[in-house]
Order: sequence, then structure tokens, then C-alpha cells
Amino acid sequence: MNAVLLYTRQIDEATSFEFNVFDNQFATENLAVRKVLMSMMEAVHERLDRLLVEYNDSMLAEKLGARRAAEILRSLGGTQENMRENQENGIVISRFFETEFTEEKYAFFYNMTDIAQLPHYRMKEGEADRVVFYYSRYLQLIAPDEKSAEKFLARLSDFSLPYKLVPIP
Repeated sequence: MNAVLLYTRQIDEATSFEFNVFDNQFATENLAVRKVLMSMMEAVHERLDRLLVEYNDSMLAEKLGARRAAEILRSLGGTQENMRENQENGIVISRFFETEFTEEKYAFFYNMTDIAQLPHYRMKEGEADRVVFYYSRYLQLIAPDEKSAEKFLARLSDFSLPYKLVPIP
């Protein structure tokens, strides 16, 4: 197995690790990709307290079926009260909601068989992004300190997942 490429850069005290889906040429349901997400989540698990989910109604319903999509969104905390719309020229392009990040929600993401089941999500510490998946383009960890960064890399090794760090200036 080839090493997964992780693009790294410093953001103040934090280290960003970005897994570019196209550059790594793995399907989003590939076990290696899932291990990257699990490692990212474990690195900052104790810090995660907010979740943002963005989706397009018709695309999500087409992918999961309308009933399953609605069940997932409700289980993740989506309600009429916290739902917001992104509009362009009066047309709803996507919807999003932000909610508390509970252990049940953590387990949902940790156990996903396809990291692209939802198109865009952000696991946050307060207002700061920690784990971001963005429309099958990239998966990113923003490790706030050296301990979290080391934990992420150690977890990849625990999973026997070879990796190559590529610094970005």
C-alpha cells in the first residue's frame, strides 16, 4: 500500500493536516480513508463540542433515500429551529445546522462506512474548526497543539497506515 499524502502547514500554534481526496486517489469508503478520519477524530476527541452539517436536500435524498436522509439529519440534531439556508438568487443551494457534538454523534461519524455520506461537516471546539470534511475534496485536521498532532500521527501508525507529510509553505 502506498503512503497517504498529508499536506501540513502551521496556523499560528495549530498544525493543519489535509488529506486531499483527489491526490490520494482513494474512494471515500476506502478503509484507509476511514482510518484517516478516525485518527483525526481521536486526536481531538476530548475537545469537540460543536457540529456543523451542510447538505443539499435533493442530493442527499438521492444518495441515501429521503427517509434515511431525514433520520440521519434528525439524529445529528437538525431541527426546524436550527436549520439555516444558503441561497443564491433566491434559490436554496444548501441547508446547514449547528448543534452540540455528543458522544452519540461522535460514534456516528467514527463508524461511518463512507466519509462522504454527508457532503460537508465540521467538528468544532467552540468556534474553531478541528475536523473538516468538505464536499469530497478534502478531509482536514486542525490540531491545536503538538500533543494533538502527535496523537494523530501515532494513531495512523497504530492503524498500520503509512503516511507521508508534505509541508505547504
